[in-house]
Amino acid sequence: MKFIKKLLLVILVLILLVGCSVYFGANLMMDSVLNEMDQQEIIEVEDAEIAPEVLEQVQERKVINVVLFGADTDEGVESTDEDRSDVMKIVSLDYDNKKIKITSLERDVVVYIPGDRQEYGHFNWAYWFGGPELAVKTINYNLDLDITQYVTFNFRAVTELIDLIGGVDITLTGAEAKYFVDGHIDHNAVKGVNHMNGKVALSYARLREIDSNFSRMERQNNVIRAVINKLKSKSVIELMELVKKMMPYISTNLTNDDIKDYLVNILSFDLMNIETYTEPSGQYNDICRCPGLGGYLVRSYSDMVKNLHLNIYGNEDYQPSQTVLDNEKRIYDTYGEFSK
Repeated sequence: MKFIKKLLLVILVLILLVGCSVYFGANLMMDSVLNEMDQQEIIEVEDAEIAPEVLEQVQERKVINVVLFGADTDEGVESTDEDRSDVMKIVSLDYDNKKIKITSLERDVVVYIPGDRQEYGHFNWAYWFGGPELAVKTINYNLDLDITQYVTFNFRAVTELIDLIGGVDITLTGAEAKYFVDGHIDHNAVKGVNHMNGKVALSYARLREIDSNFSRMERQNNVIRAVINKLKSKSVIELMELVKKMMPYISTNLTNDDIKDYLVNILSFDLMNIETYTEPSGQYNDICRCPGLGGYLVRSYSDMVKNLHLNIYGNEDYQPSQTVLDNEKRIYDTYGEFSK
């Protein structure tokens, strides 16, 4: 009996040792990959233009917000701080409900740009003026968010990733298929499901000529869903191999531990039902041209913030910070009330 107990103990110790060696080996491999990434400085909470009221209200829910910037850079050219952010999406990881939520921001909405600028401009101007750090601060200041983390990619990243995973399946409407067939995009498209390589999928994601920028944001989300659908069956090791190959096209201030934690946890999320939103939520019904500055005024900046917190946090009673309320008043005092 004692012999059996000793044998079981030895087996248990061996299992633990093997498990630990596999874990630490994988961990070291992941770190070696991530150390090659263009990692930027961490944005401290006190420097991120986060209103004090926001920190109090969002800490009750475990939701991590990371902003995704798509830099409007020519193919083959590295992103720089002088690029405009053609894509601005808040990716929310809802740990409580195991959900991913993606909120697309209309890039031409007029907002206040804090920091060294202290002026009004379009949302995507902030990236142009001060890179991702100023863009993050501008989002927080105007939308009552608590973001300190970001990922920036240039559009070559999209084509490379999609080609690496063997293309994606995208469903086209009749109008979209006709736009393809008319020669605007080099692809034999049909209404319904189309298998696309990276170049074609990027052209689809940037399409807005047949409708609007809001429709383009939804096309971008369709591509993201299609990519995630291909990635969800891959192991963490396979995902890290893809990350390694994407290094030249991505910069971020996420730490190695952040990335590993998100990769592992996201695999347990409901990846089949990614929730997507746009702000302003009423789209063209909620915006009007801003006199003298171009871009768009929003019907109600405070309502936009309330809606954003309902979508991201499920908070039905959110009250915008005094920063948002004062900023809304200054915008209307400067450029006039919303009018259609």
